[in-house]
Amino acid sequence: MASSHSESILNGVLIQMARGFLQYVAESWPWVDEAHGAVRDEVEVLAARQRQDVSLVANLLLEREWPTDFGSFPTEYTDMHFISLQAMLDGLKHSQGVIQGRLDSAMRTLREAGDTEAIELLNQVAIHEGEIRKALGDVQQQFSAPSAATSASA
Repeated sequence: MASSHSESILNGVLIQMARGFLQYVAESWPWVDEAHGAVRDEVEVLAARQRQDVSLVANLLLEREWPTDFGSFPTEYTDMHFISLQAMLDGLKHSQGVIQGRLDSAMRTLREAGDTEAIELLNQVAIHEGEIRKALGDVQQQFSAPSAATSASA
C-alpha cells in the first residue's frame, strides 16, 4: 500500500544518494598520486554502484507516477575542489553513514505505513550502501598501507 507520503520519503532517500558526497567526488575528479591511481578507479566504481541504487529508487517512483526530484549538491561541497582523494575519505564515509541513517529512518516510516514494496527495495539498497561504506574503509586503508613503489625503494 503506497501513499504520497511514501513517495515523498522515497524521493528524499533518492536525493540523499544522488546528491551525496560520493557522487560529487566522482564528478569532481579529486587528485591522487601516481601510486594510488587505481584507488580513484575503485571510488568511481563505488559511485557507479550507488547510481544503480539511485536508479532503483527512481524507477519505483516512476512506476508510481511520482514527479521525481533529484535535488542539487550542497554548496559546501564546492569547497572540496582541488583536494586529494585521501583527504576526502573521512567525509565520504561520513556521507555514507548519513545515507544509511536516512535509509533506516525511511524504512521505519514506510513499515508503519505498510508500504512493503518500498521497504523491500530500500532494504536491498541499504545492503548495497553498507557495502559501499565498507569498501570506502578498505580504500582508506590502501592509502595507509605502504605503496609498492615505497617498498621497492626501501
